Amino acid sequence: MKKFILAGLICLLSSSWAWGQDYIPQTVHRYYVSDTTLFQPRRPWKAAAETFGLNMLVWGFDRFIMKEEWSYINGHTIKSNFKKGPVWDTDQFTTNLFSHPYHGSLYFNAARSNGMNFWQSAPFAAGGSLMWEFFMETEPPSINDMLATTFGGIELGEITYRLSDLFIDNRSSGAERVGREVLSGILSPVRAFNRIISGEAWRHSSSKGRTYSSVPVNFVVTTGPRFLAEQEGSKRGTTSLNVNFRIDYGTPINDDFYSPYEWFRFNFGLDLFSAQPVVSQVNAIGALWGKTVWTKGPRTLSAGFFQHFDFYNSELRHGSDMTVPPYRIAAPASAGGGLIYYKQATPGDKTDIYSEFYLNGVALGASLSDYMLLGERDYNLGSGYSTKAGAGIIYDKRLAFLLNLENYHIFTWKGYNPEMDWSTTDPSTLNIQGDKGNARLTIFSMKLAYILKDRWNITLTNRYFSRRTNYKYYPRVDSSTYDLMLGLGIRI
Repeated sequence: MKKFILAGLICLLSSSWAWGQDYIPQTVHRYYVSDTTLFQPRRPWKAAAETFGLNMLVWGFDRFIMKEEWSYINGHTIKSNFKKGPVWDTDQFTTNLFSHPYHGSLYFNAARSNGMNFWQSAPFAAGGSLMWEFFMETEPPSINDMLATTFGGIELGEITYRLSDLFIDNRSSGAERVGREVLSGILSPVRAFNRIISGEAWRHSSSKGRTYSSVPVNFVVTTGPRFLAEQEGSKRGTTSLNVNFRIDYGTPINDDFYSPYEWFRFNFGLDLFSAQPVVSQVNAIGALWGKTVWTKGPRTLSAGFFQHFDFYNSELRHGSDMTVPPYRIAAPASAGGGLIYYKQATPGDKTDIYSEFYLNGVALGASLSDYMLLGERDYNLGSGYSTKAGAGIIYDKRLAFLLNLENYHIFTWKGYNPEMDWSTTDPSTLNIQGDKGNARLTIFSMKLAYILKDRWNITLTNRYFSRRTNYKYYPRVDSSTYDLMLGLGIRI
């Protein structure tokens, strides 16, 4: 039971995006994947009612318990929202670029757990967001919220739905059954709600009752000290206990065709006991479509179209003389093409080699601002593109050297007049993305890992964060920093 609970917690949390960073890619297993429509009828009206209910529940909490000013809605505020139309809001980084995508995942799972497939569930994430933005707040609807909630919600929603599926087993009973239902419910609360009201949560059957079966899954957790410097060349910074969790679901290798999220990678990073944000990193990449395009002996090349979610956050140490945090980077609405190459070790060659490359369009991205502080927002929003590349070599399934590179180019199109008087300006009346210009953001990482017996590994990681922001009205700013992490990991 303890091992089961630990596996469930690892399902909930995961980090570090590059494939192969913490384990050697596994031998491919063919497995059967079934669609939810084969197990239960589609109930779109019930899903719509639950989406509506989710918004009413959250609004009721904010209105009657928290008494938030923006929750005092009426017919006039709704009419005003339609009249003003969508704007760019001023909420803080974590709220806009992590919390809203998670909220969207609940809408998505309302449909997913009522018999809808991936594509049929996507409009519910968009519909739930539109309802909230236009009807449930006195503030004008937010462009960035609708993008983050919809696209980020679709990705996080499908991932949490599939992870919750791993724990469902209608054959179990007693404490094990309770543990499974609780862990599945933590991952997908709306699915748990539907299982409770239908009686499936305690109904015993001769089959597991899962949507997907025999899926190869790897869970890796790594923990150890992390030092984040304030800036490049500085010995000042913060030291934290870093906990990185990672899930690899399915495999993109030697598959003639894979449907949405038959393969995905999900990562989650925590920084504890320091000034850094508790949630410091979230990354996900899921295959919307793909197939193996070339195979020769132990070598395989796969191509596909992938959805991406990226979130990096940091804070200054207490008492710092600096005014700008080391970095803030996010791309919750991103998708594009990708290639994955893998050469498996053979009896005459003990070396595994992998590489991957992605080119994405970014519908919504964010980067730190050096000049603007608008409400709770100290970052610029925009759109652009990103590239990601990774490569690794693993010798004798023991010693691994891994490289990763992420590049984001985010354009802030709608700026503001720099001569405005900020002291007399109401932030809620502005409709801007931030400081007009563009930012080039780079994350380069190197990892050396030694894989021990019994699934343990020791890792040493060095990451370099670089930002070059070209402002239209201000001088260009070049900023960079680094971190070092020593970790002890285990694959479960």
